[in-house]
Amino acid sequence: MAENIMREFLFAQDDMNDVNSIVEKFAEVGAAATYAQFGGHGIIEKVELDNYKEEEKRIKDACVSFAASKAGIDYPKTPTEVAYALDNTVFRDILNTIMVRTIGTMMVRYNSPQLDALVEVQPVEVGASFTYEIDTKALPVAQRATYGSNVTMVPSYAMGAKTLKPIPYSIGLSLDYIRIIANGYDWGRAIARVYAGMLFAQYNIVVSKLFNTNALNGTPFYNATFSATAYTQLADDIKMLNGGAAVTAYGTITAWQTISALATQGGFTTKDEYIRNAYLQKIYGVDSMVLDQFTNYAAPFTTANAASLRAIPNNLIVLLSSGDKVMKLARENYIRVIETPANNNTLNRNEYSFFQSFDADIATASQYGLQSTQAG
Repeated sequence: MAENIMREFLFAQDDMNDVNSIVEKFAEVGAAATYAQFGGHGIIEKVELDNYKEEEKRIKDACVSFAASKAGIDYPKTPTEVAYALDNTVFRDILNTIMVRTIGTMMVRYNSPQLDALVEVQPVEVGASFTYEIDTKALPVAQRATYGSNVTMVPSYAMGAKTLKPIPYSIGLSLDYIRIIANGYDWGRAIARVYAGMLFAQYNIVVSKLFNTNALNGTPFYNATFSATAYTQLADDIKMLNGGAAVTAYGTITAWQTISALATQGGFTTKDEYIRNAYLQKIYGVDSMVLDQFTNYAAPFTTANAASLRAIPNNLIVLLSSGDKVMKLARENYIRVIETPANNNTLNRNEYSFFQSFDADIATASQYGLQSTQAG
């Protein structure tokens, strides 16, 4: 059987208030489920619902009831009736449309704390790209007129550009549709897996390009080993070149623990702080911010491949000026779902692939730095 592309259902204007109300509440339920399941990562925004079970049941009933009314069928009350209802293309397409609109709403409404700290997110229309105009931070050189003929003059204005074209990523999901109306079926958790998976993929692109020594190797903005002098000089240079903004350094707990162990010659107070916290909140005046480690589960997490599955390098610290987001993320404000025939051993399930397009890259005039945790 060929795969069936589920086209987004086009609602009449009279239905939009009902649809928007369902999607808005469903997004809150989905966000709460995401935080409950994946909230240990700093990637997920904190959203909690005290009455989650009741709200999830209420929104599920609203989705099924709305889809049944528009399809001209009765509300399905048994798994068999649900199976028959899903044979109705209008019923199925409405449920799928609400689901993808919900995920899209979650992407827009809920900001990932760690992504927000490192990245400027730009939503774009389907098939569109986004060009970031990059203005120089350099100042024109002020010089005495009599020296104009023999002093090289720096152009007072220069602008570059970087274009990001979102590329598609997909994530699969299997829904046990005959249980969709059952009290024990958590539709919010199913939504959460897609939303969190897409966020993790976006964050993975960001850290793979930001924590990349190739971009800075051979420049004054990469220290291959740690020393107090080199570290503070790196922070000071970044502050100087970025208009004097304060510098914040980001890394994993493992990275900070390594750096802190190299920076404990400051006396008993410093050593006590290190013992209490395993790492220092400030190292030589530079704020230390922890990034939660994560993995995309591309392979089993075993001793052999654990190092390659950790998304954030444990041997690097990135230094950024406060307010400067050197990474830019362009993502489409649309998610598509494709339904594929279930395998023979999953006849009571619907198999879906969700697609969203996004891409990230360095696009800035700001200087940033990388510090290795290797002892100098």
